[in-house]
Order: sequence, then C-alpha cells, then structure tokens
Amino acid sequence: MPKQPFEGIRICDLSQNWSGPYCAAYLGGMGAEVIKVESIQHPDSFRFGNLVSDLWWEVYAPWNCTNVNKYGITLDLNNPRGIELFKELAKVSDVVIENFSSRVMENFKLTYPILKEVNPDIIMVSMPGYGLSGPWRDYAGFGLAFEQSSGLAYLTGYADGSPQNLGGSADPIAGMHAAFAIQAALEYRRRTGKGQFIEIAQAELLTRLLGVAIIDFSLNKRVWGRLGNRDVVKAPHGVYRCRGEDMWVAISVSSDKEWSAFCQAIGKPELARDERFSTLLNRWRNQDALDKIIEAWTLEHDRYEAMTILQKSGVAAGAVTVPDKLQHEQHLKDRGFFQELTRDIIGTQLYPRWPIMFSETPLVMRPAPKLGEHNHYVLSAILGLSRVEIEALEKQQVIGTTPLALGFGM
Repeated sequence: MPKQPFEGIRICDLSQNWSGPYCAAYLGGMGAEVIKVESIQHPDSFRFGNLVSDLWWEVYAPWNCTNVNKYGITLDLNNPRGIELFKELAKVSDVVIENFSSRVMENFKLTYPILKEVNPDIIMVSMPGYGLSGPWRDYAGFGLAFEQSSGLAYLTGYADGSPQNLGGSADPIAGMHAAFAIQAALEYRRRTGKGQFIEIAQAELLTRLLGVAIIDFSLNKRVWGRLGNRDVVKAPHGVYRCRGEDMWVAISVSSDKEWSAFCQAIGKPELARDERFSTLLNRWRNQDALDKIIEAWTLEHDRYEAMTILQKSGVAAGAVTVPDKLQHEQHLKDRGFFQELTRDIIGTQLYPRWPIMFSETPLVMRPAPKLGEHNHYVLSAILGLSRVEIEALEKQQVIGTTPLALGFGM
C-alpha cells in the first residue's frame, strides 16, 4: 500500500465529543498515528448516548463513527503520574489536540508553554468554544450553543419562527478547520523546524461563515432575517412536497434560462411569459404564488422522478433522502460509499467512508478503540514501561478499561 500523507505523524487526541475527535479521525485516515486519551474517571462524554446497555460506553453510534482510526488509552490527568506519562507521550508526538474550555488545560498544567518545554517542536491545537481570552473565555459549550451565539442560527429557520438548531454542524466544520491548520503547521515546521500553538474559537469560525450578511450590513445597512428554505436572490428556491408521505424534493432556479427550462420540464411553458415570473426579481417578489404552482406539480410525482425530470432539463433539483434509507441509495451503493467495519461488542456495521478520495493514497478506516484498549501497547512499546509498572498503574486507577462513574468532562 502506498505511503499515506500523514504517515509518521503522531497525534495525541485529548479532545471530546465531535469537533476535535472528527479532526483526529480524519488525519488518522490519512495515515497519522492517533492516540485517543481518556480517563476511567471521566471518559469522553460522547460515549454517554446509550445508557440502557450494560456496556453503554462502547455502543453509542456517533462515538464509534467519530473515533475511527485511533489507538485508545486512559490516563487520569488529575493524578501526578498521569500528567507525567502524558508529558512523556507529548515528548514523542507531533501534535496535541484539545477542545476544552480554557481553564481545563491550565488546571492540568498542560498548556502550550509547558508542553513546549517538554517538546520544543510540538504543535498544539486548542479548540475552546469562545477562545482563550475575553469575558467568555471560561464558558463551556457544545455545537448548539456555538451555532446560536455565533449569529448563524439567527439566520436559520422560518420568518415567523424561532432561530433553529443546525443539528451540530458546528462540530465537523470546526474539525475540518483544525485539520487544515494542522497540515499548514506541519508544513511550516518542515520548512523552519519550529512548532507552534493554534487556537480555534469554535463560535468565531461560525461567525466567519456569516461574512456576506455582515458585509451586506456594513455596505447597505440591510439586516438579514430568517428565510426558511428561500434564498436572498434565487427564486424559485425551496423544498416541495412530493407524492407519498413526508416525501420532498429541493429545487433551485438561478437564472431566466433555467426558469424557461423549468417551465418546459413541468409542461407549463406559458409560465415563462407570465409577468409575475418573467424576471428573476419578479419571481423573487412573487414566491408565495410561485411555490403553490410548483407544489401542485411536485405532488403529482415521486421525489426521484421529479428530480430526474428537472435534472435532465438542466435545473438543479435533489430528492430529500430519508436518513435510514441512505444505505439503500443505489447511487451511493454504486460508488461504494458505505463500508463494513467489525468491532468487538458492536459487531459488523456499515460506516460512511471519508468523502475525500485520493487516487494514489486512499484513506483508510479502522474501528474505534475500546476504552483503554491500547494501554499496554502505548505504555510499553512507545513509552517503555514494564509490565510491573503498568499493573501498578491499573491498581492505582491511573489507567483502566471500565468507567468508574457516570460523569462528563475530564
């Protein structure tokens, strides 16, 4: 197998939940050796999603999907010996990733200046919700809070409704930003020999996505509001009911040429000459009437049928796919999007492959580690501890494989 892009890079993944772990798993798919660090006192809180199972900490689906391509160890970082061992691991690593609020790494005394003394070349990525400075620096949060406080959720929803949760999309967005930053820092280190510290405030990166709305206010004093599925310029632009229960198709028309093609496709060429819809601006101003006409047509068709008719006419349209039916989508099956992974306890399951496809170095995917599964490998093969020393750590509960309590955070 060809050498992977990140082969030879070792990453200590202290992060929890979704954002940091997603980043680390992706880099692991590109060949990095990723060591997931948890503790039996406070495992990754993303494990706490299926408490009805006897082995609840191993069976939560999102945790299994977000922590592929990793080795897993446990270290109690409230124990001096656990701190010592983490520093030893950082000494022989290239990258450390964490996504706690600012006070956590300070309390552990594992901030960048301290780790830099241990390993001058280390690259450290901190992903606090609101940054390491400012009045909100100590606030904790999850994707829902970041989406709201960033301003992004204010623009999401219907005009007569409340701001809407984006479904945690903040996390993978933050993870991809972190992966890019790590790649850039590794290249900088290759050229200069210098490591560095990277701070990614998750709420701020979401605010950056509002660039157009912010600039529009700066230039034109226009305040954007919630538009539902509509667009600030395009029309028609929405999701329309189709034949069947809770079946939908998305349609977006961006020009007069596409509008003419759309009218031909649905068998109503006269609509292109209707004064209400003859220009993009007129269509945008008369969307309520336009949407009723369109939905009358979509209700007569299956969602895939509607998509196919419009796509063949050059109109952007897509069937709204039900999540539990995705694995049966012929398009995804033909592209080999889902692959089987077998893991102890949960058995063989289908996982979505990484969406980036390299021709020379295809990404890999290995199942997520069990809690503390690789304690002996990491402590012995990488850090050189003896079996007696490892057994002593187990007795002292510095390491282990079973959670001691139902609690969140490290």
